[in-house]
Amino acid sequence: MGCKNGLDEPSCAQASKKSTPKKSPAKKNTTAKKTQPKKAVAKNTSTKQTKLQGNQKKGKLTVSQRERDEIDAVMDTLWAFVGALKNSWKNTRPILLAGIFIGLIGVTFSGYGQELVGVEQSGIWYAITENPEDLEASFDPVFNNRQYIEYSSGDEIRIEGKLTDIRYYGDIEDGLYPIPPSGLDPAVAPGDSFKILQPGTTDSLFPVLSENNSEMNINFASGLEFQRVHFNNTDLTAAVFTNVKFTDVLFSDYSFTDSFFIDCSFERVTFADVDFSKSVMSNVTFDAVLFNNVTMDSNRIEKSILDTFLVRSSTFNSVTFDKTEITGTKWSQSALIDGIFQRSSMDVVIFRDLEVNDFYLIDSKINYNFDVPLTSTFDHTFIELGEATVVVGGNVENEYAAGAHLYFGNAKVKMGGLAAGTAPTYGGWEPGSVTGQGFQKLNSGNLSVNLNYEYIYSDSKDVDITFWWNIAFDCIAVLGLGILIYAIGGPSAMLGLFKFLSPFIMTGAFFVVMFLSMGQREFLILSQLMLVYFVPPFGKGTVVPLGIAGGVDPWAIAICTAFVDIAVGVFLTWNFDLAKKIPFIGSGINRIQIKGKAMLKDLPWLERASFVGIVVFVMFPFQGSGAVGGTILGRAIGLSPNRNLSAVAIGAISGSLILSASVVYGLGVLAILAPLQIAVTVMFIGLCLVIYYLYQHWEEIKLEDVSQTIGDVSQTLGLHKEGLIGAPINASVGALGTAGGTVLKVTGDTSRTVLGAVGKTSKNITKTTGDFIGSLAGSFADDKTDYADSTKPTELDSGVLVSMAEQNTKRRVVVTGGAGFIGSHLVDRLVKRDEEVVVLDNFSSGQLEFLEESIENITLIDIDLLNEDFAGYLEGAKIIYHLAANPEVQLGITKPEVMQEQNVDVTKRVLEAMKLAGCENIVFTSTSTVYGDAEKIPTPETAELKPISAYGTSKLDAEKLIEKYCKENNFRGVSYRFANCVGPRSNHGVTFDFVNKLRKDNNNLEILGDGKQKKSYFHVEDCISGMLNMAPGELCEKGEMAALNVGSKDAIDVITLADQVCKAMKLDDVEYSFTGGVDGGRGWKGDVKFMRLDIKELMKHGWTPQYTSRRAIKETAIWLHKNSD
Repeated sequence: MGCKNGLDEPSCAQASKKSTPKKSPAKKNTTAKKTQPKKAVAKNTSTKQTKLQGNQKKGKLTVSQRERDEIDAVMDTLWAFVGALKNSWKNTRPILLAGIFIGLIGVTFSGYGQELVGVEQSGIWYAITENPEDLEASFDPVFNNRQYIEYSSGDEIRIEGKLTDIRYYGDIEDGLYPIPPSGLDPAVAPGDSFKILQPGTTDSLFPVLSENNSEMNINFASGLEFQRVHFNNTDLTAAVFTNVKFTDVLFSDYSFTDSFFIDCSFERVTFADVDFSKSVMSNVTFDAVLFNNVTMDSNRIEKSILDTFLVRSSTFNSVTFDKTEITGTKWSQSALIDGIFQRSSMDVVIFRDLEVNDFYLIDSKINYNFDVPLTSTFDHTFIELGEATVVVGGNVENEYAAGAHLYFGNAKVKMGGLAAGTAPTYGGWEPGSVTGQGFQKLNSGNLSVNLNYEYIYSDSKDVDITFWWNIAFDCIAVLGLGILIYAIGGPSAMLGLFKFLSPFIMTGAFFVVMFLSMGQREFLILSQLMLVYFVPPFGKGTVVPLGIAGGVDPWAIAICTAFVDIAVGVFLTWNFDLAKKIPFIGSGINRIQIKGKAMLKDLPWLERASFVGIVVFVMFPFQGSGAVGGTILGRAIGLSPNRNLSAVAIGAISGSLILSASVVYGLGVLAILAPLQIAVTVMFIGLCLVIYYLYQHWEEIKLEDVSQTIGDVSQTLGLHKEGLIGAPINASVGALGTAGGTVLKVTGDTSRTVLGAVGKTSKNITKTTGDFIGSLAGSFADDKTDYADSTKPTELDSGVLVSMAEQNTKRRVVVTGGAGFIGSHLVDRLVKRDEEVVVLDNFSSGQLEFLEESIENITLIDIDLLNEDFAGYLEGAKIIYHLAANPEVQLGITKPEVMQEQNVDVTKRVLEAMKLAGCENIVFTSTSTVYGDAEKIPTPETAELKPISAYGTSKLDAEKLIEKYCKENNFRGVSYRFANCVGPRSNHGVTFDFVNKLRKDNNNLEILGDGKQKKSYFHVEDCISGMLNMAPGELCEKGEMAALNVGSKDAIDVITLADQVCKAMKLDDVEYSFTGGVDGGRGWKGDVKFMRLDIKELMKHGWTPQYTSRRAIKETAIWLHKNSD
């Protein structure tokens, strides 16, 4: 099913298999009863257990005394702050205002320094006179030359952006290639060493295959390496080279006939007076290769990368280049005759007296051809900033590192490729560095390819780093904050601020010393590695080798990683008491620490073991280890601040030095340490298990009972007293832990009994058995529930189990409509975020193939949400992503009751199921059509809601339902109002419709309406990023629902959209026809003609769309065209 070619592509999922299902009487709710554990844990605890009953009455919100105390503490703190603020307004008003003013200046420009020179904060390209998007270079569809369409040669541009790649192209003529013999002088290797090349023979090229068969004459070489060798004066026929590496090698007076070079690499190699005939080079790499007086006749070069390739006085006759990338190349006094260059590229090239005749370009590009007069070699640095490339004169490659933010204050658009010739209207090729017919397009007669192109050029003196701007404004922001705190809290508050910020000040001073003591590039690399160090799963084991490989001094990076670890330890140690004051979290930390201190008091040996354990935990690069985890773990179990910080410091210094030494002196050091790491890991895990058990049962046991209890721990797993983090799950999903990660595809009548438990489970276990960290986190929760796995076959209460994931301790989420277009992308992203995902879908418009990437990691239930019970599947879920809906906008014209049933009634059933299952968070996908014909464009969330279609009305009614249930049941709700979402797997909408129409008729396209409709389109990747940017708890409070717009920053009309689809399908001369539409040019009755959403509210939370409407449509059309049946 798909929308016609109007412009609405709303959120889509599925609610029912039939487009017009009949209402059936509600089934008796037996889900809750069936999903109760068959054996309850017989323990009386103070924790309240909630049972879901079919006839359960409405409950009321119960607040414990401790929660009341926490709330009172928060309110007391708030009123104390208000009082201090009033007092400062009376007594220190000038200081308070000065702090606010200075702080606002710092916060406004911190990270936004480029705004001072008129550049957008996000790093999007900025031009003096044109739209930022104009700097997205395009290629002429006929000649494939690079053009900045909106600019002319000489235009000035200001650009700011993040450096993604940088490369210098220098002298390509001398010093890179082996030098042939001259007179009495032998052949020598390139460079300053002038090492003599040793003579090479055919026997050395093709070693004997067998000692017993030394006479075999087979020219075959595989897996060999040749270095500093001169092969001279030989004719080879039917030679085969596979996976052979040539380094500093010279071939002279050589010929290769009917020969093959497969998976070979050539580094600093010279071919002088060499003939290649009827030979093939496949998947080869060139790095500084010289062809001098080389003849290639009837050869093929395919799937190869030729880098720094110099061609002199050579002839290529009937040579085919296919899927080959040539970069940094010069062709002089040479000829290309009767050949093909297809699906290939030639970047950064110089043509000097190159004759080109009957040589065709097929789906290929020649870019940055610096063949202007007097250009003999390269001396340019290419800097990539996202979509744009800036050419900088001279060598600045070592001055900037990837990730640096650069500002080009005076870049210019220039014209290149002039000496390569131009193609006049009468055909032929004008004189230049390229002579003859020139490069031609196939089937274009004698019309030569125009190699002129536009590029952006900047002098090196006009390049600035914005890093220091940000640092300066950060300091101003901190200064303003300090003044504010002094005005409100006085000297004592300033002392606390110093205690809080001193590790940051110390770190800043350390980085200043680093900057003054090393080069800029090395400092930037080291700074970036230190940021990577904080991002899981990276640690010392990653950043130390990376830094050394990037040219950073190994001992410098060891000192830096150790310092960062110590600084983190200082911060967490000094501010641990502050963390304990955080409402609701602090009380949990306090309880952990009290139990930890009690344990250490009765078991003093445990503190000594814990100290060593923390040292090892920080020292060795385990996943999740390091200063952060070590400091929190040490303080949580009761180690004193000094002992804890000492353990972290010892572990940090030792680990960094050991890792650097292992890289410098070889991996042998790591090999020696490997067994020790394993042994220490086992010991540490054992220690954690002991502490975990004692922590859980400390009040039940005596010291003399410890040994007996530890010996009996295997029998008590899953029967703990207080329970673990998590929530009960029903039998249909709970038994999956015993079944593993099997995937089932169910067909026919399954009679609902789909899965039997696999293996023997002699003990009842819990979801998080053995999860030490999980148990610590679980102590923050008051309500904990045990459940037991069943060893009997699982009979689902409703629905068909299509796939199951292995039981785990991940956070559980439910996605309704998860097999649809947007839903499947959401599921993929949630799986990548390591969530436990349960998908409910009936495949009415979704497809099982959409979940191919995630099927083995999710639990998928085929179920009709409109007519079957499903509350049991929601139990234990932290968030419900409700995407199930009917996506057919136009269906609401003829059958509005379908919209009511599948969009509104299903939403109400989901909300009722949430009540039964105890879920509190719902994320709903709504649509821009709830605004109808908005008076203000871009339309903010505060605009009047006046839908003009049954689809928009149903979505608005669903929003109102969610808001009502949130208020009545203390839920949190977030409604994302989507613009037109497009992307891979799109199975309806205008782009989908256009592609299908053009596949049937390449010359004509019928468009509904008058062609003036203008709307916003955004990519599904941006859609999912927006949905997952913030959790519901970060967007609203309990009892509330927040509505946020999600879309792109721009809008395009339907004609531009059609143009993008035609470009994506590579169709020219398509004739558009318009139906005229209804109600003033609408595509259909109820179609919103103009739409663009204001997305500033969501962008305030750190989200930014990465796709423009044009790009989103084009990439969607490309995907649809490639994947159409």
